[in-house]
Amino acid sequence: MKPAELIQITGHQALTLNARRSITILWHNAHMQGVVEGKDYTIEIDDLKPDSHKGYEQVEEAIEALMSTILKVRLSDGRTRRVQFLGGNDLDDPDRPAGVLNYSFDKRLVEILQDSAIWGKISIPVLMAFSSKYSVSLYEHISQWTGLTRKSYQDFTLDDFRELLGVEPGRYAAFGALNKHVIKQTVLELNALASFGVTIVPIKTGKKVSHIRVGWWQKEKAEMEAAWREVHRSKVGRKARITGTATTVTDPYPSPNRLARRGRGDVQSLIDDGE
Repeated sequence: MKPAELIQITGHQALTLNARRSITILWHNAHMQGVVEGKDYTIEIDDLKPDSHKGYEQVEEAIEALMSTILKVRLSDGRTRRVQFLGGNDLDDPDRPAGVLNYSFDKRLVEILQDSAIWGKISIPVLMAFSSKYSVSLYEHISQWTGLTRKSYQDFTLDDFRELLGVEPGRYAAFGALNKHVIKQTVLELNALASFGVTIVPIKTGKKVSHIRVGWWQKEKAEMEAAWREVHRSKVGRKARITGTATTVTDPYPSPNRLARRGRGDVQSLIDDGE
């Protein structure tokens, strides 16, 4: 379970894929050991490696990135709290067998997380299976929303959607570029690996895309089992496998008729000329 304050973050655009995964793993590990102010936590370095046979340098990079990234939280009394994602830590030598990381969190972050009322249910194996940092961001956000019984979509301005994904300022400025390099891959990965399905629909104001509608639904049992099998398959060849099934499993822009048949709402008014 991951607190919403570590999902609904700002200023995380520069974080790498491994840094985004690492903060979830570190928080989960701390949660399992009991979160209290002033406590140090211990985790095996191998649990943070993106690959079991390599990745120590990436662990170091992720740790330093998290230490230098500021989490901004708006408090209930109107104040803004700023804390680092990760506090002081000690990392074992890379050549030491079964090396560990000893780490801590700022007391102000601990206070926020202890009082958090919103949590997202994250699967660590699914998290580690993603190849895109944008997939991690959207997966964690939707994991908060899938338990909402009366809601199955969320609208965002294009700028807010870019910030939600953690797209760097100025990168993929046009929607066409964002769709090609970010959205399509993100939808493909989530639909192939997550326990829920996703659609992303552009909404136009005039001739320009101004908003994004993110829709989600819980997969059927057979779909969930297929996704779980893919999570545990080799990453080698995964892109070809999930791309090869895109028209039946991972279509980012399904037609309104098919959405309606599957109970995901009518988006006819959002898509031009019957698409």
